[in-house]
Amino acid sequence: MDMIASHPREEVSSRRQSIDTNGGDEGKGIAPEESHVMPISSSVTSGSVVLDESDPLFFQPGKTGFYTLRVGKDTPNRLNAFRNVGRIIGLCLLHNELCPISLSRHVLKYLLRKKPAFHDLAFYDPGLYEGLRKLLCAAQSADADEYFSALNLTCSVTMRAEEGGSVVHLVSAEREGSVSLTAYNVDEYVRKYAEYRMVSCREKSLEALASGLSDVVSPSALSSLTAEDLRLLLNGCGDVNVDQLKKYTSFNDETACDSGDLLPQFRHWFWQVVDKLSRKEKQELVYFWTSSPALPSSEEGFQPLPSVTIRPPDDHHLPTANTCISRLYVPLYSSRRILRTKLRVAIKTKGFGFV
Repeated sequence: MDMIASHPREEVSSRRQSIDTNGGDEGKGIAPEESHVMPISSSVTSGSVVLDESDPLFFQPGKTGFYTLRVGKDTPNRLNAFRNVGRIIGLCLLHNELCPISLSRHVLKYLLRKKPAFHDLAFYDPGLYEGLRKLLCAAQSADADEYFSALNLTCSVTMRAEEGGSVVHLVSAEREGSVSLTAYNVDEYVRKYAEYRMVSCREKSLEALASGLSDVVSPSALSSLTAEDLRLLLNGCGDVNVDQLKKYTSFNDETACDSGDLLPQFRHWFWQVVDKLSRKEKQELVYFWTSSPALPSSEEGFQPLPSVTIRPPDDHHLPTANTCISRLYVPLYSSRRILRTKLRVAIKTKGFGFV
């Protein structure tokens, strides 16, 4: 798993003053220079980070649970690895399977051949987006020139290790060197910054990922989708909708006894217990039941549809599951309290089995 994804802590280096990713010095937007890229054109100087083809393929840049491509040495082997991941994504779409990794919005847009915009940076790293947004707002103020002069910002950035570790400098068309950030070039600066941070520094890897997807699914088949549509198809519904799950689920009676009205009552208990589970527990239940961490976006995503088989009365054994056929086996417990307790223990211990 370490080869696929890493979970870095934010490490920011400071040289001069730059964008504040957390609100700044008394709200003035002052922070480490880490957050800067050129507004006009760019030159890149290698930093101290040594890129390797065995670096993890993905990392979380800012928003927990959402991954983007990690910059590494773009060897044929590494680019082929990204292409293979793209093919896996294509197979997930083709066969209505959920993808185990949630990609940042700009990656989804690139897969759809749509150009990421500045606002997509909010899904990449909310703190950085907020710092840049404050600069745009400051440029509209009456004292914008004095504000930017006091900040004394240069348009350069030391990229974090997961983004290549390079130093990116601003240059003008006439001469090399750093360019001061002003109210007049901040709009172009922000656009260039977002483009470089989300796409340019890892474009070869993104293209390999998109090519792998195209190997399996024609781009024309995805042309009408938005990034949100693609996320729903790939990752399903993060919040488990109990009413939706009810519609998908059937019950089978294997009690081998004259249970009479007990079965309707037991089904009622079951959904009452599920409905009162926490959000995380509902996700754990769906994973325990189907081996998927979320509900698919449609009924067709379940192959086959989930079912619950009620076993003979037994207050001692835990529920079990056969994830290959999305089937949950639950003994006919004598009370709702026992059902709730046993189900919670089962989903925590994750006891799978062919039963």
